[in-house]
Amino acid sequence: MSAFPPESPSVTLQVPLPSPFRLQAGGELIGAQVAVETYGHLSPARDNAILLFTGLSASAHAASHPGDTSSGWWESMIGPGKALDTDRYFVISVNSLGSCFGSTGPASLNPATGQPYGGDFPELRVEDIARASQAAVDSFGIDQLAAAIGCSLGGMTVLAHAVCFPGRARAIASISGAMAANAAAIATRSLQREIVGSLLKAGAEPERVQQAMRWARKIGVLSYVGTELLEKRFGRDQTEPFSGHGSGTDFEVESWLEHLAQKFVRQFDPWAYWVISRAMDLFDFAAHGAAPEGDAVVHRHDATDAARAAAFLKLERALVIGVQEDRLFPVDQQRAIGAVLNASGITTDYVELASPYGHDAFLTEHTLFTPVLRSFLDELRVALPLAPSRFEAGLRR
Repeated sequence: MSAFPPESPSVTLQVPLPSPFRLQAGGELIGAQVAVETYGHLSPARDNAILLFTGLSASAHAASHPGDTSSGWWESMIGPGKALDTDRYFVISVNSLGSCFGSTGPASLNPATGQPYGGDFPELRVEDIARASQAAVDSFGIDQLAAAIGCSLGGMTVLAHAVCFPGRARAIASISGAMAANAAAIATRSLQREIVGSLLKAGAEPERVQQAMRWARKIGVLSYVGTELLEKRFGRDQTEPFSGHGSGTDFEVESWLEHLAQKFVRQFDPWAYWVISRAMDLFDFAAHGAAPEGDAVVHRHDATDAARAAAFLKLERALVIGVQEDRLFPVDQQRAIGAVLNASGITTDYVELASPYGHDAFLTEHTLFTPVLRSFLDELRVALPLAPSRFEAGLRR
């Protein structure tokens, strides 16, 4: 989830999922797939792979490569000598199940009807995103990942992957994530879904839905970036004083919000927005340690439940990063992750950074995040990557 989504989606490989692909809430998908891009080379021992989980609005195109030279959403972090050093690691970036950048989602054709799923797309959970991404890993013949890394929604998915697939990753890094969304985040996303969903469910014309998406996106953007950044960047600066509008002025912050909203509307499917944001609200790591009776999703859990869930994990190391100015995923949520993992006996590094970019800091502040991730990954010893990359093999298909 970001105020700065990728400029253009790009897909290298479409990895088919087991069919039917059964979802946690009881639905299933027939003939589903996820879109994958890879960077670097897989080692002969197949032990140097990093699985990268994205935010809500990101495609699999995390960095430029010969098949697509456009900048990716984590361009500054992936490549030779960068934090995710492709001279050492084979990075697998997966577009989330339910998204609209090549993975099966609401905009995909429902094989039962021949029409897009739209509102008929089955209920999605973060665990389903993790399971679909693991299916992509399995397609490469990789038994164990060196690490799984994710930001925002991806930070949640990292935890879901770790508890659903114990031991399949040696280490995890959860960046600006949470064990469960807090009430404020749920309320914000609920309002966004209400704005968009009311028109979608009423079958409104595309223009009205797009307008709703613009409004919803503006609400989201304001939850991603810090107040300090907005004040320093825009203040009360005016774009076109006395432009004839009712207020007599256009503020630059208004123009900026409109630009981001318009770009997002051109890129993202509204039903995918609804489905994935709802999955974020439903995720609850502690539910994996809760008593089986009742609906674990809606119960209030305590530290004991989270501790029991963490007891399932089989990790050598963990890294948790929070940003002090993050209003969408406040640092107390990352502190809680670090405390639970550490208490379970996992060697856990907790790092708290300061950035006016707030929740979007992981996209923009590479000088802050690079040394932290590089130091963490340096602790993982892997074989040298000598084999051809799967991306190169994909180009030859």
